[in-house]
Amino acid sequence: MGIMLSKIYQQAGTRTIPRQHEFIAKKSHGRETGAPKLKLPESKGVLWGGAAAIVLIFAAVYYFWMPVAEVVTARRGTAISAVYGTVRIEPAFVVRVRAQNDGFIRLAESFSAGRGAIGKSVQKGQLLATIADEDTSRQLKQARADLQAATDRAALPLPSSELLKAAEDNLQRLEKVVGSGNVPAVEYQKAKSEANRLRGTVETERIERDRSLSSLEETTKKLEAEMKNAEVRAPIDGILTNVQTIDGELVSDGNELFTVSSHKNYVRGEVNEEDVGEVKPGMKAKVQLYAYRTRTFTARVTSVQPAADPTTQRYTVVLEMDNPPDNLMVGMTGEMNIITGTHQNALLVPTRALLVDQALIVKHGIVHSRTVGVGFRTLDFTEVTSGLDEGSHVIVSDQDKFRSGETVRQRMISSPPPPKAP
Repeated sequence: MGIMLSKIYQQAGTRTIPRQHEFIAKKSHGRETGAPKLKLPESKGVLWGGAAAIVLIFAAVYYFWMPVAEVVTARRGTAISAVYGTVRIEPAFVVRVRAQNDGFIRLAESFSAGRGAIGKSVQKGQLLATIADEDTSRQLKQARADLQAATDRAALPLPSSELLKAAEDNLQRLEKVVGSGNVPAVEYQKAKSEANRLRGTVETERIERDRSLSSLEETTKKLEAEMKNAEVRAPIDGILTNVQTIDGELVSDGNELFTVSSHKNYVRGEVNEEDVGEVKPGMKAKVQLYAYRTRTFTARVTSVQPAADPTTQRYTVVLEMDNPPDNLMVGMTGEMNIITGTHQNALLVPTRALLVDQALIVKHGIVHSRTVGVGFRTLDFTEVTSGLDEGSHVIVSDQDKFRSGETVRQRMISSPPPPKAP
């Protein structure tokens, strides 16, 4: 049978089937005509390739499902010991303007918007409002008219002055002739008595005229003062920071109408009772205002008030900023650190990276717990005296979600630059 198959293949122009495959060829003439089996070497390659792909997929899934730890690098800088406190910008002077009389108030045109005028600059003596008093105005007008009339009358001779002049001329004439006996002595004495009487009358008229003129002047000045009090003017150069009246309102003497604050400001800080003993005038401070979050200002302590606030038991510290911003406004708030000591070339980590004296670091993708020695501490940075090395990757957020020995992915985040020596 094998020889016959060989001849048939030779006649068909095909090569002789190897002996080891004769069994397959024989079966092709029967009912079993299934496909040949896969070669084993090719099956192994496919299996290994699929296994590798599965491993890579699982590895990728595992990597991306690993928890992410935000870390910063421990580095060296200047460690600062500081007293923390809050700050508020306050005006150097505050003057409350009150009414000096009763009446209906009329706001000046520049401030007719009422509370809408808050924030406007004012100059010393600038008219803010007037308090209308019609009775006083009428009285002043009448007093000025009376004073002018009295002044005009005072420029005229006194009513009895002409009679006195005539009496004195007559007396002089009689004195010249009384010695010759041509004029009776009784007539001379009568003329003398008349001259003396007229002198008294003229003096009385002069006194009465001066008294009336003085009284009218005093009345006029008093009414003018009352009218001047009706003019409400700015007491200092500054900014209008409050308006407590409305146009046309009836006000009484002593009512508070406006508040004017000086252009010059100062920084009022508050520190806790347990920290105030470390604060001394002349110390430098770092101030950060919420209105300028990206900027840090330097300041100097000028005084420490001796009494605490009875409500909060916090002490007030007055500071002066070295280079305040141009648009520094009253009421701005922020935080401060008063520098009480420094350490150069200290190992620093963000303060938020520490839980008291505990820190978590990531090394070769594994979380490790460290107990550290703590030195100077501020709101931003803390000095580490032991337990960490320079360059350590310290976890700075969500520390409660990690445990020692856990495998994590680390994400390096930026942190503020270490502080410089003040």
